[in-house]
Amino acid sequence: MKSGYFAVASLFLVLVSGCATATAEDIPLQRCDRLPVVPVRIGSVDFLFLLDTGATSMLNLKSFPHGDATHVSVTSWSGTVETKAQNVVIPELIVGLHHVSNVKLPAVDLSQIGRACGRQIDGIIGVDLLSQLGATVDIRNQIAHLADTRPEEDRISELHEQLARCEEAFNRADEKQFAECLAPHVVVFSAAGDYYGRDASMEYYHKRYFSHNPPARLLTTARAHHAIGDAIWVEYDMRIIVGSLIINTRGTALCEKSGGRWRIVHMNHSAPPPDSAQAKSDINE
Repeated sequence: MKSGYFAVASLFLVLVSGCATATAEDIPLQRCDRLPVVPVRIGSVDFLFLLDTGATSMLNLKSFPHGDATHVSVTSWSGTVETKAQNVVIPELIVGLHHVSNVKLPAVDLSQIGRACGRQIDGIIGVDLLSQLGATVDIRNQIAHLADTRPEEDRISELHEQLARCEEAFNRADEKQFAECLAPHVVVFSAAGDYYGRDASMEYYHKRYFSHNPPARLLTTARAHHAIGDAIWVEYDMRIIVGSLIINTRGTALCEKSGGRWRIVHMNHSAPPPDSAQAKSDINE
């Protein structure tokens, strides 16, 4: 494992044959009257799809008139009915940064929905694809969250790179840059006390480490990583040099990605061994 990073602290498609990997992202929901809708790009054309977690995914026949005739069962809040439709194959469907290839969807007449809400609805994104794309919908905050579909090792590597910059900020006592490494709601459990929120945590770091001359120096080594959805739980060994004092500890940090960057949301480490805080020997890395 790479060392030297700071570790303190339904929706879219009916049939998916290929899905390009993408990072986690939040897609702002729009409104058609009171109905939530999301922008979808197919080729070079933008479409508007209704988000309906009580329906199956489909297209509007007026937006996608070409396909093979068939009959489908359409399920919605009012029940299930048989209707004429056309099977349409979409080479690539794009939502945010997520690309899905070779999508086969039924196309039916959805003009009644558009008339009801006042905008043309080009398709319905149904509940059948929430599990396939790891998507969750936050109606209250008007957000559709799409999970990170990249391999676990890629996400861990990205986390390493960002936490390495956090460690560098710590070592040059760059409090503004280091604060960006902490989530606003971060919780820090340390030997000196428990700190809730970014402001309280930064006050602790300022008094304990950043106010020294020369600044405190941090060295960390990863022991293990555990990916949990869009979060990564890190186990690490940490050494902080404050003047002539050397503090060794072992801890864990929970990191989550938000707004395009990883931040620490929870950190816990044990008190250092009794004699390590007084050690004055040189450190060889």
